[in-house]
Amino acid sequence: MKTTLLGAALLIAAGLIPAVGNAADAKELKIATEAGYPPFEYRNPNGQLEGFDIDIGNELCKRLNRTCVWIDQSFDSLIPGLQARKFDLANSTMTATEARKKVIDFSTPMYIVPVKLMVKKGSGLEPTAESLKGKRVGVQQGTTMETYARKHWAPKGVEVVAYPSYTNAYVDVTAGRLDATFQEAQSAVDGFLNKPEGAGYELAAMTLDDPILNEPIAMGIRKGNALKADVDKVLKAMLADGTLQGYAKKYFAEGLIQFPAQ
Repeated sequence: MKTTLLGAALLIAAGLIPAVGNAADAKELKIATEAGYPPFEYRNPNGQLEGFDIDIGNELCKRLNRTCVWIDQSFDSLIPGLQARKFDLANSTMTATEARKKVIDFSTPMYIVPVKLMVKKGSGLEPTAESLKGKRVGVQQGTTMETYARKHWAPKGVEVVAYPSYTNAYVDVTAGRLDATFQEAQSAVDGFLNKPEGAGYELAAMTLDDPILNEPIAMGIRKGNALKADVDKVLKAMLADGTLQGYAKKYFAEGLIQFPAQ
């Protein structure tokens, strides 16, 4: 049956046939990240987003034939933002914990990064409650490192100080207001240790073996969003063809990132 433009408009208004959305809008994929966590996500001197997760997100959009729209906001607002439909994905080195899985879905696992304590050289501090008793340790708000520190260290006399970004925590380390920070190892290397102000600091030798700190990193997705199936398919393909591993060589030292078995 042929329908004139006026007739179609009347049918749409009456609700008898569905309206078609703007094609450009339909192709946008809104991805949120907290761009203060190098080398995973950060802004270069020109203010542009770069990093391991940014490369992954851009390639995802390319393979889905979508246009990436990046939204930079604080890490602890990512899950509420997903639930409020402000964006489609959260791609910001987010650990797929059991607690988070209760409120959002996650993509297939992308990678795992070891977590380390960063300390002043010669301090002898290690990531244990006994070693850190009476000390101040910086973590980022809403991270698994904060969860672990508050559960295992805070009740035993360690002062856990949460920051919106590790950038702020590193400032307090150099100012003597913190004794250590607790984060993914590579983030400490790129965010602080490789800079002049980080010359007097190092990663503690001990690596904690705890499930909450070794859960995989994945993209957050709103519960029930059908986009998950397409995202999973593309990410699995990127792992299988070596794309993610290739990006890793660009940003990480040997052994500071792991990938799920294929």
